[in-house]
Amino acid sequence: MGATVVGRLGDVPAAQHGYFTRAQAAEVGVPDCDLTRSVQRGLIERVGHGVYRVAGAGHDPLADLRIAWLRLDPARGPRERVMQPTVWVTLGSAARIHGLGVFAGAGHTFTSARRIQTGGLVTVYRRVGGVPRADWEVKDGFAVTTVARTAVDLLAARTDGGHVGRFLDDALRVGAVSKDQLAHRLAVSHDDIEALLAQAAQHPAPAFHG
Repeated sequence: MGATVVGRLGDVPAAQHGYFTRAQAAEVGVPDCDLTRSVQRGLIERVGHGVYRVAGAGHDPLADLRIAWLRLDPARGPRERVMQPTVWVTLGSAARIHGLGVFAGAGHTFTSARRIQTGGLVTVYRRVGGVPRADWEVKDGFAVTTVARTAVDLLAARTDGGHVGRFLDDALRVGAVSKDQLAHRLAVSHDDIEALLAQAAQHPAPAFHG
């Protein structure tokens, strides 16, 4: 049954780092009993409520974030999720995907075009109309806010200066954004940016939950 389950899912697991949802499986006619048998045989594993992963898919450093993202809109296919998203990874979780700053916390932050009820460690901010197309990109299988937009959101959320400064410093070092771009998007002067960078240098920030 396990091989049949994976086979019937087609390219879905491969497009999602080996993950798939119960809802996606149901879309191609896979019943819950087949999922259960496949788990028992070790061909797939249940990694979260309604989320599974093909056995042997490999290490995923963003596993917790990816599982949370899949659960927010479980029926949509992988292409829809990144080409016509209704949920975007934002704030500290976006910074994690970009690999900038220190945001290795237990919580996950998203923006949605519709109201989604969540609990636990997931926070979803509703924004009518969602995130403008110019402000998000596809990275590592996620629809995620750009570096510049992430900086804007971190400041708007009143994230402490040390965390913002560390994020900006990393972004500048790798050439992900320029000071002119930051000054324009953040509506601040170069001196303000330097002040944030100085905060990061003087007060190394602990992990931020986001």
